[in-house]
Amino acid sequence: MSKRSREKRNTADLACLLKLPQGRRVLWRIMQAARLDEHGFVPADPYATAFHCGQKSIGLFLQAEIAQISPLMLAQMRAEYISETTSEQNQINKENEEMHNV
Repeated sequence: MSKRSREKRNTADLACLLKLPQGRRVLWRIMQAARLDEHGFVPADPYATAFHCGQKSIGLFLQAEIAQISPLMLAQMRAEYISETTSEQNQINKENEEMHNV
């Protein structure tokens, strides 16, 4: 398989994942694990710093690949995550209120 064909297949594969809510959730979890919003420096521990920078590098790669397919997809993924998290928190709050009102 040529390099160009492999790149097209990889792009098509990622686009298929992005069409599915399940695929977007998995990709979002991977990007969260990559700690994209944090710096990788760990004072006095070059090995931990290198490890965190490696994690972040994978996350940045994935983020760039997603942005290349659909620049708005990252915002959609973030919005879906926030919506789901808010819904879960509201359910927890409701259950807590019910427990205290009994």
